[in-house]
Amino acid sequence: MTTSPLDTSDGDPRRLPGFRRTFGAGRLTLGLGFPLRTRADRVDGPDISEQVEVARAAETGGFAALYARDIPLRVPSFGDVGQIYDPWVFLTYVAAHTSRIALGTAAVVLPVRHPLHVAKSAASLDRLSGGRFLLGVASGDRPEEFRAFGLEQGRRGERFRENLTVMTHALTTEMRGIRWSGGWMHSADVVPKPTASSVPLIMTGSCQQSITYLAAHGHAWLTYPRDFDAQRRTAARWREVVTESRERGSDDDEVFSPFAQSLQIDLAEDPDEAASPIGFGFRIGHRRLVEHLADLRGIGVNHVLLGVGASRRPIREVVHELAETVVPHFPALAH
Repeated sequence: MTTSPLDTSDGDPRRLPGFRRTFGAGRLTLGLGFPLRTRADRVDGPDISEQVEVARAAETGGFAALYARDIPLRVPSFGDVGQIYDPWVFLTYVAAHTSRIALGTAAVVLPVRHPLHVAKSAASLDRLSGGRFLLGVASGDRPEEFRAFGLEQGRRGERFRENLTVMTHALTTEMRGIRWSGGWMHSADVVPKPTASSVPLIMTGSCQQSITYLAAHGHAWLTYPRDFDAQRRTAARWREVVTESRERGSDDDEVFSPFAQSLQIDLAEDPDEAASPIGFGFRIGHRRLVEHLADLRGIGVNHVLLGVGASRRPIREVVHELAETVVPHFPALAH
């Protein structure tokens, strides 16, 4: 694996510490999404020192990964300020205050960002974090953002594909030009190069693409929670498509493409409280949550990104209880 930030590498991104800590065949691990704040916490934005404190507690407690959202503009109609700080700057700050936990974006809105900037930022964070970075990318869903950046929302799928092609080219080649609808890179290059042949690429949501495209271009898929039977079918379909993609183009029979999902939780005080629905998840006690996660592992889910914003208890209390009672059943993997 290359050590120079100027040279490309042929190393497998799946062997980097962040990916190996988070994903393993037949295993399920847990992540947490920033901002690490609940309804019981302050409402005017998370204090950065508290976010770092809770991030460190999550790392010590055995969570596999932490994720920052990419929300370029505040849109009050969505009812969620979301990730206030720029994800690249914020995750670099978190990387400097942690040492083992994987750090991901969930997800960079690729159509509204310049692909060369994304390539440079992703490779920089990969390097500065010691290979702990997971690049989640998505097509975006906020009409106000597309208008503000001069894009047609209906063409975001097309723009996603083009920007992904340019970004990947910049990450994986040296001094090779490329022309696309938004520009022409000639006699120039993007540095640094990533630690491996690319950064681990996590397709998030549908990206306005087919599942075949997601399997062919990503190292993993992070999708949304569904009815249990529907998620079982989706996970099975993912495995079929990954196998078909491997048979068409890969000589590595050991290639593993994880299936992950998000899940919002309101952690109840009663550990045996049964699940009751909330947006994109449940209010649930920790014993019932362990049972649900075990069921997800049984159908082939490899990682669950827990959102705790709906919880009615303070964030420190929630993370502590999860680390004590839930994470030991689904610990981060060694790297």
